[in-house]
Amino acid sequence: MVAVTPLSVASLLSVKDWVVVVLTKALATNGAKVYITGRRLDVLEKTVRVHGSLESLGPQGGSIVPISMDVTSKDSIKSVVDQITQTEGYVNLLVNNAGIWTTKPNAGPEDGPEAFSKAMFEESIDDWQRAFLTNATSLYFVTAAFLPLLSKSVSSPTGKMGSVINTTSNSGLLRMSEGSQLAYNVSKSAAVHVTRQLAFDFSHKNIKIRVNGLAPGWFPSEMTTGGSDDRNESTAQEDAAFQKEMIDMGARVPPGRMGNEKDLASALLTLATNEYMWGTILIVDGGITMSVAGNM
Repeated sequence: MVAVTPLSVASLLSVKDWVVVVLTKALATNGAKVYITGRRLDVLEKTVRVHGSLESLGPQGGSIVPISMDVTSKDSIKSVVDQITQTEGYVNLLVNNAGIWTTKPNAGPEDGPEAFSKAMFEESIDDWQRAFLTNATSLYFVTAAFLPLLSKSVSSPTGKMGSVINTTSNSGLLRMSEGSQLAYNVSKSAAVHVTRQLAFDFSHKNIKIRVNGLAPGWFPSEMTTGGSDDRNESTAQEDAAFQKEMIDMGARVPPGRMGNEKDLASALLTLATNEYMWGTILIVDGGITMSVAGNM
């Protein structure tokens, strides 16, 4: 057996035998036991059948366990925490990945003050509240509920301090409204700030749990491409169409394509395993925030 040196990739990015909630194939492929959560148990079970097999995860893979949880319900969150407390007793990594797009006005600034005012005011307040509830508020309550389990990570077989990764978005860092989709963008900006504030509080000597954020750009998902296939996967836009859309927004994306699972997986593993990263918002967007005015 070949020895693994401390600076080898297998050592630096290892998540073998970790207990993880909520993501993902990247972590399960590398040996973690991953609890995937969501409101639709049938969708989760399908994901496990397709992506949780030995063939899919490989010989070094861990496992994927589906468990129903509504991140907007404190009772649902507590039920999952109680279940994982009984089965595991600790959590090494919590990935808050829930997110929704709810509303935008059906007119823009180019239509003039009267039309834009009317379209903005006709948006539903409930849609704005749903965006904040899922994209920002849920991060706070889910993380709060899992805090005791995360605190036990350091005494788990990994010996590593607990860690939280919040999936935010580059949309929460841009001044550009991306077609006036303010409900989503502003709620993601709140998610960025919740991440930074929790990172500060959890750095206290009595807690010492890392909190970081992952801010993706345009990746294939039901939100960005409008659907998914029978493997619960979404297909990326054609490169030419994607580049035109970015150019029309005034953004440069040097890779010339949407992001893919390898782009996201390597960033996620870095945040999960690098214990010197605290309160970091890691942007993985192909360069959009580099070319469009924002606040990083």
